[in-house]
Amino acid sequence: MSRRKTPWLRSLSARVVLLNTAITVGLSGLMILVLCWLAEGFMHDHLDDNVLDEIRILEAEFGVDGQRGVRQLISRRMAENPDGRQAYLLLDSDGRRLAGNLPTAPARTPSRGGWYEQPTLHQPVDATLRLRRQTLIDGSTLIVGFDDHEILAFVDALQHAASLGFAVTLLLGLVAGALSSRLTLGHLDVINRTAARIIEGDLNHRVPVRGSNDEFDRLSVTLNEMLDRISELMQSVRHATNGIAHDLRTPLARMRNRIELARVSAPADPAAQQELLDELSQEVDRVLTVFASLLRLATIESGVLRSGFQRVDLQPLVDDAVSLYEALASEREITLSLSMPTAAADGCRVDGDRDLLFQAICNLLDNAVKFSPDGGAIHVDLRQDPSIDRGTELRVVRIRIDDQGPGIPAEQRERVFDRLIRLDGSRSSPGYGLGLSLVRAIARLHRGDCRLLDGAAGTRVELELPLAT
Repeated sequence: MSRRKTPWLRSLSARVVLLNTAITVGLSGLMILVLCWLAEGFMHDHLDDNVLDEIRILEAEFGVDGQRGVRQLISRRMAENPDGRQAYLLLDSDGRRLAGNLPTAPARTPSRGGWYEQPTLHQPVDATLRLRRQTLIDGSTLIVGFDDHEILAFVDALQHAASLGFAVTLLLGLVAGALSSRLTLGHLDVINRTAARIIEGDLNHRVPVRGSNDEFDRLSVTLNEMLDRISELMQSVRHATNGIAHDLRTPLARMRNRIELARVSAPADPAAQQELLDELSQEVDRVLTVFASLLRLATIESGVLRSGFQRVDLQPLVDDAVSLYEALASEREITLSLSMPTAAADGCRVDGDRDLLFQAICNLLDNAVKFSPDGGAIHVDLRQDPSIDRGTELRVVRIRIDDQGPGIPAEQRERVFDRLIRLDGSRSSPGYGLGLSLVRAIARLHRGDCRLLDGAAGTRVELELPLAT
């Protein structure tokens, strides 16, 4: 099956990269604008402070040497700064010009704060003078101003540097985004190719796990677990189909033969007719029981019952199940014992369905009684234990049932949990081969498990459930 590659600009990864780049560049541009605005404001404030400091110096000089000292200081200032970027004007009380390089006093009304602005004396005009008027104690007027040429040059240099940085940020953002997108799309492409191979029928193919334990590795592990579960379910379906064909073919064939026999030569004796109908009814009941059990198993495995879970205390549940089977065990002189430590009894609570859990415990006890020899012993143990799940320690409840039956070979222990599977030694016993399948399905519905273990004698089965938190 061919798959067309998605154009880069139309992929989700590319859109995320472009969005992140746009946000980064936008924030960088905003930061640059704010920086330029703050720097320009700070430097203008500093320029105004310099003008005010210069006026204070001239005022101090006036206090020492009068107008002559002020004129001499202004002359020295103009000699030191002949470019016209500093402006001075000293007027007497009648408005006559005494010193300075400013042709006339500013005629306009000052702006807020008492500042005047006009083009700088430097040619060509490329800056603005910031002027301040001050009246001295003898009535003369002093006007001092500095232009903002250095501020404009600094801001211009800052803007050029910011533009270059902006362009570099944009370029690096696109390059880094493209590399990140390529890396991301590479992981997704591996998953897509794996999915394509599975769709084409290679159900054993799995997503490669690199061992980096990053998000894609965890996704790969989850997908592989899902595929393993799907494969397991499909295998169960195949086993169930084969089991149905094997276990139901015989009763259906017997039913058909008897129906044909009755059609050809119906028994005249009413008792014989009733016996024939009873036998056919039993065969139909057996088939219906198997199908009802399979439907119940499918419902449990679907997980829909999890929404109705409540807090369940396993101590009385195990007590009730043991009490229920004590009478059946005593008929065959089988000793049924229960050990339940006080610590466990006080806290063996799980989130689950009480009826399903009771059914699971009863199924295990039923098997134990069924396959135990007369005069044997069955021991039930309820306890809390720590368990490790993917590196995380959690508390679980374990229900262990030990019997003295014939036991199950290690290589057959997983097989007995399949649907409609009955080992050769158990085909003579009543049942349909669904008991342990139901127990494991109920355990996994409760996020636990059921397994067969090595016991001292016979079979040890363990039902493990996570404690309620």
